[in-house]
Parts: sequence; structure tokens; C-alpha cells
Amino acid sequence: MLVCEDDDNLRELVRVTLEPQHEVIEARDGREALELAKARRPDVVVVDLMLPLLSGMDVIASLRGDAELADTGVVALSAWSHLDGEAVAGGADRFVSKPFDPDDLRAVVGELGEVQ
Repeated sequence: MLVCEDDDNLRELVRVTLEPQHEVIEARDGREALELAKARRPDVVVVDLMLPLLSGMDVIASLRGDAELADTGVVALSAWSHLDGEAVAGGADRFVSKPFDPDDLRAVVGELGEVQ
């Protein structure tokens, strides 16, 4: 499981929400997320849409464009709830609004992890 969130507190909250059911690796920006995705091949990526260096939408597009990562489950995370349709149209499997309910995030990630 790869979590990409530039806010340290939110990244920690996502990690704590998903552990211990999932091994979580963390990225602080879009470039780091892609590097870790290529190196570690996570089953699911939880990515904030508003990131430094490379946006979450760019990360999603890169994952979908890479033959080895195209089937990776992707959860887009954003406080901008109006971006849900754009995120899914851009390749995210699911969209979760911030602030999120930890049980909802666990359920969405669990569903995607089972599909992989």
C-alpha cells in the first residue's frame, strides 16, 4: 500500500487508519510516489490530488500509462469533493473526500486490495 499525501499529519492519519491490515509505504509528493510505485509495486495507491512537484491526477495518469502498474488500485483523496468525477474519469478507481471517515477509507482500500 502506497500513501501519497504532502500534509504530514494527514499522511500519518491515513497510515494509522490502514495499518496493521496493510503494509504502508509513504510518499510526500507526486514524483516520490511514482518512484516508490515503480520500485515497490503496491497493490493499492492512495493519492492526494493536490501535491507538490507532480499532481495526484498526473500520478494517476502515469500509473495507468505504465503497463506494469496500470492495474494498480487507485484511491484519489481530496478536500475538493467536486473533483470526484474528474478523478474517476482520469483513472482513479475510487474517490474519498477529506475529511474522511476511517472506516470508509478502510472499506474502499479493502475492496480494491481484494480485486487485485
